[in-house]
Amino acid sequence: MTETKRAIVIGAGSSGLIAAKELLDIGLDLTILEKEATLGGVWHKYCWKTSTLTSSKWMTEYGCYPAPKEYADFMKPEEMMEYLSSFTKHYGLEDKVKFGVAVKAIARSTDGKYDVITDQETYSGYDYVVVSTGLHGEPVIREIPGLEKFTGTVMHGFKYKGPEEFQGKKVVCMGLGESGIGISSEISSVADKTIVAAGGFNFAPRVYPYSNKPFDQIQFWPIGKFIKDYQELLSAEMSWITRLPEPLRTAYAKMHPWLRSFPKEWLPTAYIPYYWAGKYWPKPNSNFGDASGNLTRPDTPPDDIMYLVHSGKIIPKGKVQRFDETGAYFPDGSREEVDMVVANTGFKPGAALIEFPDNWQYRHQELYKGCLHPDLPNLAFVGTVRPTIGSIPAMAEMQSRFIAQVFSGEFKLPEKEELRKLIKKEADAHACKNPKMTERWPHIYFFDQWMEEMADLIGTQPKIWQHLSSWKQLQGFLFGAPMPIRFRQYGDGAVPDARERYADRINQLYGTRPQSYIVPYLIVSLFFPYITSLIVSAICFWGANLSPLISIASGLLFYTLYMTVDLFRFVVGFLPLILPSLITWEQTLPWRNYDNDTMIPFLSFPEEDRMDYANPRIFENDGVSKSEVKDYELAGKS
Repeated sequence: MTETKRAIVIGAGSSGLIAAKELLDIGLDLTILEKEATLGGVWHKYCWKTSTLTSSKWMTEYGCYPAPKEYADFMKPEEMMEYLSSFTKHYGLEDKVKFGVAVKAIARSTDGKYDVITDQETYSGYDYVVVSTGLHGEPVIREIPGLEKFTGTVMHGFKYKGPEEFQGKKVVCMGLGESGIGISSEISSVADKTIVAAGGFNFAPRVYPYSNKPFDQIQFWPIGKFIKDYQELLSAEMSWITRLPEPLRTAYAKMHPWLRSFPKEWLPTAYIPYYWAGKYWPKPNSNFGDASGNLTRPDTPPDDIMYLVHSGKIIPKGKVQRFDETGAYFPDGSREEVDMVVANTGFKPGAALIEFPDNWQYRHQELYKGCLHPDLPNLAFVGTVRPTIGSIPAMAEMQSRFIAQVFSGEFKLPEKEELRKLIKKEADAHACKNPKMTERWPHIYFFDQWMEEMADLIGTQPKIWQHLSSWKQLQGFLFGAPMPIRFRQYGDGAVPDARERYADRINQLYGTRPQSYIVPYLIVSLFFPYITSLIVSAICFWGANLSPLISIASGLLFYTLYMTVDLFRFVVGFLPLILPSLITWEQTLPWRNYDNDTMIPFLSFPEEDRMDYANPRIFENDGVSKSEVKDYELAGKS
């Protein structure tokens, strides 16, 4: 009889739980170690009482286990905790978890097996180890001259639970990540003065303005890889400020409705998909009353950071340069009296706090797909990557499915030296594409591209010929976001109804205004350089009576310039593509007022379709109700 191999998973957060489930599926004897008294990881430890998830439900849920439709599209932490608990029970993980166990080190014995040393005992002789301690291991406050002399209160954002203690205070909030946006906005509702100190700021709304459709579900399109203007479409044309020649950048920043609203200290230096984006609830203009725009918690203050700047509730500043006993100094030469400092400045990864064999120290750039190190066979990392926009649980699910294939022998890794070369090649390519992130955030990736690369590895990438049966299926394939369920349609781990559920969801997203305009706009963008090149050739031949050879060459020259020279692409694409986008975004500014009748078609709605922000139609989705949650056992190999 073959001996059952044993695996140990470190961490029972959203990453550790999906890793455990995938390892159970390949028949491993499993133990899960969790240092806290309950599961949930970051959702249990670091959320404040009015927070909501920044990724939507369809992006966050596991592809094998849908979240209940009763949950908000942007779940509350307590809903996420309930979902994880339900998932744990469903897959029989409850009895596998040992709580209150902190891992200190991992050692490898001469037989190749691993010993996991904890604060209580040593777990010896494990064939496989998965480290899923997350990216939020130890809070970090960057060193700033004079901070140690500051006599006021200094706290890291992870300790924030509510705004009450900031009532009437003068507060500096450092950092504009996802937590920074939420915490700063809440504090600004009660503080005497709220100063937000940050560098370049890149943002993305949680929902499409004036709708309840999650932006992260309609901002990624598989067809986008073939569109030259993909980054511009993703960034509402703001990325031109990083592409245009220097003299034109200032002019464009003054012309673009959103860029000209930026404080100069916050002007972005890089954009999605190659830079992370902070998410916020877009506040509607005053035609919709005093609504904050928060569809999950309508009674909370607005967190639309630019609205708060323009309404005077937040004072924007560059990064703090130094402190004295009672104040902070900024790059513009100003000094502000301060009572409290909130540092929303990130964390060390949990793996950085663990000792590994051969004195190796955790370094993301040395891992294949953020999972595997050539010198540490049968040891893997899960939950070590995050997206510019997207969700960590979705990426952790793909990592978990990948390592399960590696551990089972279904996926054969390259030999050690070849793997090392591949890791370096991919790390160098990532650094080249993402120079603004690599030094501090080497673990952040373009969600769409990363998910599809992982799907290719594990053999679950949908193919176009599988979706030609109807427009609903084809639209889902061409325009559907990389939700986890997209990669549960085929191959190992396929879910029986994933194909229909996914297509239904994508068609629901694009079936109402203003989202219904997106598909034709993308199609126009896709074919614009090709059709325009043909028009140039036709004008040369029939209009200018040039020879066929010169006419064809002219069309090819236009196409080549469009695809290779950004300034040329900007000039010829301005009227047909860029200007309409600017007009649209101009009318989403919450500090501007428009009558519904004067808004352009992209954002005008019949009365019955207008959002009721006090009672949002947020639960109108085709999810599975709590009472109808069925057994999502996998269909196996197809």
